[in-house]
Amino acid sequence: MAFLSIHPFWLLYLKSDCYFFLIYHLLRYRRKVVRENLLRSFPEKDAREIKSIERRFYHNLCDLFVEAPKMMRMGPHGYQSRITITNLELVQQLYEQGRNVFYALPHSGNWEWFGKMIPQLTPHKGMAVYKMVENPVFEMLMLYLRTCNCELEMVESKTVMRRLIELHDSKNGVLMMADQTSFGLPQDYWTEFLHQDTCWFTGIERLAKKLDYTIVFVDMRRTGRGRYEVSFDLIVDNPKEMKDGEIMERYVRSVERFIQSNPDNWLWSHRRWKHSRNQQA
Repeated sequence: MAFLSIHPFWLLYLKSDCYFFLIYHLLRYRRKVVRENLLRSFPEKDAREIKSIERRFYHNLCDLFVEAPKMMRMGPHGYQSRITITNLELVQQLYEQGRNVFYALPHSGNWEWFGKMIPQLTPHKGMAVYKMVENPVFEMLMLYLRTCNCELEMVESKTVMRRLIELHDSKNGVLMMADQTSFGLPQDYWTEFLHQDTCWFTGIERLAKKLDYTIVFVDMRRTGRGRYEVSFDLIVDNPKEMKDGEIMERYVRSVERFIQSNPDNWLWSHRRWKHSRNQQA
């Protein structure tokens, strides 16, 4: 990976095109899962449109793979030159108001690169929540990639409440990837999403209400190879006053609108709809 990090971008994307041919055409990596997800999410689209989205998704996935090693060498200026922020003033104002912030980002654009930018956005203490993986070597590699050349603290999901309580005297800007597949339990938040009954983890709502954090949706879309645009949208600034489920519903609708306008930018290769609402009955 260190060797790949010194490659120029044009060479990395040439490799990405080769990986696309291998993964999409030869190995057919998760093609059945991706196609089924797309068909169920966009029943109004014909077969040609679905296949076009599918191919663009796999191209994007391969680009993400070759962009990852660059995190070993890219510094603040590197991310600033490749990620355009359209309304940074929103989060700057939240800092000036003394607000803690959850950055709610779906698996879109290049979420790893955005995490590396968080310490640059405002004087908030930059943090990101992650879930530990079983492979210790991969765990160490990902933690290194996510924290090298930047002041970003990684917090394991099981300890995030305790850590944020410890940091109650500081102003924090915390990245949360809140669109992962949940366990399909009754206590999850269930709602229709992309024409399908879908369960969601409620951690971001529970933490925001408990700790009084503002939630900002991060709209990160690909504008070219290695080029991204980010805009922020305020989801809720008064979480303690919100009814249970209201924050989640706002977040889900934000994710849905993003996907409908940028269908190839989301991570379709996961079995997002593997649970049924009545499975625990």
